[in-house]
Amino acid sequence: MGRKRVLIVGGGYAGVSAAALLCCQFEVTLLDPKTFFEPAPMAPHSLVVPASAPATLVDFPAAWHPKQGLLVGLTSNGARGTATLQSGEAREFDYALLATGSSYPGAIKPPVDQLTDRAARLKAVSDVGRQVAAAAAVVVVGGGSVGIEVAAEVAERFPGKKVTLVCSGGLLERMDGRARDFAAAWLLKHGVEVLTGERISDWGGLGDGAPAPATLRTASGREISGDIVFKCVGVRPATALFAGSLSAEQRAPNGSIAVEPTLQVRGWRNVFAAGDCTNTPEEKTAAFAGVAATVAAGNIIVLHAGKELKTYPEGTFGGLLPPMAGGFTLGASAGVLQIGSNVQTGAGPAKAKGVINWLFARIAHGSRFWAWLYGNMRVVMVKSMTREARKAAARKEAAAAHGTAAVGAAAPAAA
Repeated sequence: MGRKRVLIVGGGYAGVSAAALLCCQFEVTLLDPKTFFEPAPMAPHSLVVPASAPATLVDFPAAWHPKQGLLVGLTSNGARGTATLQSGEAREFDYALLATGSSYPGAIKPPVDQLTDRAARLKAVSDVGRQVAAAAAVVVVGGGSVGIEVAAEVAERFPGKKVTLVCSGGLLERMDGRARDFAAAWLLKHGVEVLTGERISDWGGLGDGAPAPATLRTASGREISGDIVFKCVGVRPATALFAGSLSAEQRAPNGSIAVEPTLQVRGWRNVFAAGDCTNTPEEKTAAFAGVAATVAAGNIIVLHAGKELKTYPEGTFGGLLPPMAGGFTLGASAGVLQIGSNVQTGAGPAKAKGVINWLFARIAHGSRFWAWLYGNMRVVMVKSMTREARKAAARKEAAAAHGTAAVGAAAPAAA
């Protein structure tokens, strides 16, 4: 009897992490619209410096039986299932892992609803790079980590160019104040104009595709023009193509896939999901996508063995929700890394990002050694996240106790 078939849909951080774990025990097929892995955190640099892009694209290894295609339908009876591709081809599986990730405008990621090969992606990146080089004024919309990275890459590469970063709220609102302050100081030093509290009311015809010239208008009446405008807002779960095959209980309100604590898709015993495409409550970052995919892949293994499944995120982080964990770079030699209350700034995070992406590229190329090493690094990271989660829980408990004591102390006076 042959090995059980596992269909992994999506070749990003989650899909690659799962494929590296499962390929030794199962017959894995990796389905993706692309023919390559591309580390999304490297895209801001590639779009500004296109010559760096070819080295970031890694062809999937033959051992994962990569298949270029688009998933448009899925059925399962709990023991076996069938995936339908846009081409009309049907793929049967014993287990499936949906790791389709998210869509992102502005050429940060290739389109999730069309096939893309290496040549097409490099051309798209090169076209954007030429526009950036020729532009006198560059506008970036979005005060999150991606928008800040794009603005920083342009400012560092082209010091004389006018760069404007537009934020509907403030900079990095979900991150620690130290991260925000470091980013704001770096951007100010490098001449980036930061406009906060300016929500775009009219995009001037700019869509979700590649960056393009546009004149924007904000709700306050401000007009902002750019020879090229990057739209770094509007990330969405990449589920639209196959959403019709999901029941109402399997779809969350934002379009993501509703999963059980074991990362099984609701109602489907043998179908799992992990990463940006799910409704799990963690921050949607590459780091968490890899952790979730590791749990999902591990659950496929133990389900096949008839053992108890692990839960995520609580069962992974000591019964607690994970802390904020993320980071970003500011040009080539500065960055921020945050895990809970632990915030690192300066050259260290920038170097760490380069090392981690180099390691992950080796994994995406099929190296078992680097997958093993990165797996051990992930264990250390999860332990660090768990410590931070416990600290946050203790602070919350102490604050609640302080509030209760304060109310109790005030009660007699009120009487």
